[in-house]
Amino acid sequence: MVTRGGALALLGIIVLVCPAKADRTKLLEVDLKTGARRNIDGGKPKTRADKDLDAMLDGATGGSAFSTQDLEKIEQALRRFLRTTRPRAMPRLLLFLYPGRISRGALKELREVLVDVELLVDPCGRSVCRESVAKTVELLGRSIKQATIRTRRYTIRFKAVTIRTVSDLHGSDPETFRFDADEVVQSGQSGGGGKLIERLTRASQGYISQVTKDVSRRVKARRVALVGSPQVQRSGRLVTVSMAIRSDRTRLKTHVGGALIGAAEALARNPLTPPRSELKVVASVRFRKIERRSFSCMGEPVKLHLSGRLSQADLWSNYVTEHKKGGTQLSFSDDEARGGTESVGGGLDEARVQEILAGHFSLLAPCLQAEAGRNRRFRGVTLSFAVASSGKATGVSTKERASKQLKSCLESALGRVRFPRHGGAPRPVTYPMYIQR
Repeated sequence: MVTRGGALALLGIIVLVCPAKADRTKLLEVDLKTGARRNIDGGKPKTRADKDLDAMLDGATGGSAFSTQDLEKIEQALRRFLRTTRPRAMPRLLLFLYPGRISRGALKELREVLVDVELLVDPCGRSVCRESVAKTVELLGRSIKQATIRTRRYTIRFKAVTIRTVSDLHGSDPETFRFDADEVVQSGQSGGGGKLIERLTRASQGYISQVTKDVSRRVKARRVALVGSPQVQRSGRLVTVSMAIRSDRTRLKTHVGGALIGAAEALARNPLTPPRSELKVVASVRFRKIERRSFSCMGEPVKLHLSGRLSQADLWSNYVTEHKKGGTQLSFSDDEARGGTESVGGGLDEARVQEILAGHFSLLAPCLQAEAGRNRRFRGVTLSFAVASSGKATGVSTKERASKQLKSCLESALGRVRFPRHGGAPRPVTYPMYIQR
């Protein structure tokens, strides 16, 4: 994780409003409370003549003429059902997403369009949340009616349905419910929303066992020798996977990388995985004697590597940390995070900096959200600063060109973060922050 020049390279991810997975395209977004909407069509034809002209042009070019009007019918049906039944916690945001990156022109050429659906319920009081989600699942199923919609020109296939809830209790973690579209449609016909929630709850209780088995299987498939079973721990929005492996000096990087990637694959495949993950590997390396070497990496960079957005070389050099014996390992405490007075000798541990930044990301996120509102092309920046021996961030800047408002906001936010005091020279830090729209 230590880069050239001794800088620390860290990673932050911000997801805007109702988060979508990376590499997905918004087809239609509707605020169910205000009626505000955005669609990939760029606006519907206003008159019958406009519609006829569009149909003629689509026919002349041979395009499939995909339109979000079919999705808007589902939105309108959901609105009617919500007005009639009025669940105690009402959905606020509705999203229809194409599971990949695609332009408006390319979308119109598709004969089959895959669609994911996301709903945000906010606020959702804990006493009524499960009941409201069950009812919302049923109403959405009745609105969709069928998982496959066939028109004269194209077919729409609904794939995944995700419902996210934000509790009205301050500081509580949001819950995420994921279903197949077929299940949601069936629940709308049978009134089985409650059964779906129950089944998901039972699956959640077996999450640790299922992920442990899947990590083991995927790591072994990469020809990495595991020592015992992986240890999986989940707490709130973080899951930690710890693995012990056998290796040698020649293939150490390959084996550690294989273990990290196998674990990340297993976590990504499970819909109940929390948004943050940490992966740890202890390798028993045989040379003249057995030497144990410890490595760790946050899960997000490994997912970027799996999606082809980060090379294995960059993953290893920038994001994988080796914890060497005798190195300074700092324990995390609220006092240190607030800038305690106790001085810490030696250098600054990069894993510690990452943990503190992740814990204070709520200070940085509004800066990125505001910039994304000003600039629709904005996808994030790489924050650059140094941690002085006093624990203060100095020399705050961005590696990419950024607006004055963004730079000022980030500098102000970092000014409120306190890192542990240390006895070394100011330590450079780079912190990429991405936005998933």
